Amino acid sequence: MAAPGIVLVARGDDDPAAVASLNLVTRRLQTQRPDLQVALGLLNTESPTVQEAVQALAATGAAEIAMVPMDLTSATDHSPVLSRAAEVVGSRHPELNIVIARPIGPAVELLNVLDAKLREALQRVNAVEVDSLVLACPDGGDVRGTSLLARRARQWGAHHKLPVQLAQNDVTGRATALAIAALRSQGRRHIAVGSMFLTSGPVFRAHHQAALRAGALAVTSPITEDPRVTELILARYAFAAMRLLDVDPHEE
Repeated sequence: MAAPGIVLVARGDDDPAAVASLNLVTRRLQTQRPDLQVALGLLNTESPTVQEAVQALAATGAAEIAMVPMDLTSATDHSPVLSRAAEVVGSRHPELNIVIARPIGPAVELLNVLDAKLREALQRVNAVEVDSLVLACPDGGDVRGTSLLARRARQWGAHHKLPVQLAQNDVTGRATALAIAALRSQGRRHIAVGSMFLTSGPVFRAHHQAALRAGALAVTSPITEDPRVTELILARYAFAAMRLLDVDPHEE
């Protein structure tokens, strides 16, 4: 039996660079695992939709599909938008066995990705001193994800022996600005910002601009293209694929 296909599910964005980053992840997965069929489905956008991604995999003969939410802030729950999309897809393709995997979430491995990105950002501005950090991410995660993000901020601070402020941003980027202001009130002046964002979407852009206006020394880029993100996707997929073994799509 062929391995289940993968649909990577991410929020849609009008930024071509964001879509290009997601397409790069798709190609990397196909290269790393040529035995798997991989497609990208975007929420809140015109194309490629989740429905189109499923149809593309079904056309290749896939009978089982695992959807992997590309969400870095939720640990267990996925977006209601994805639930509705999966229901629609299931009603249109009753022959398919579809399961939704756990989101990527704020995995501890992502701190290593942030460290690598931070080194790159500091080198670009020739910075030699950092006295505090901001761990910035989108808001809207589930309860477990929010708890884990606070833990990741503490772990990051303990690793670098620096104070860390967590900033969970909406489209205004205000949380990052407030986090930098809080550190400045403590006498910190050399503040670097780690961006736990998947792509350069509107929330990332607002956060990035707010950080620079607030005087951040360096701000890291999104993490989509790091190979460790691909490894996390495969881990979530593998667990979901095991669940498919226990499901009979023809059960009543």
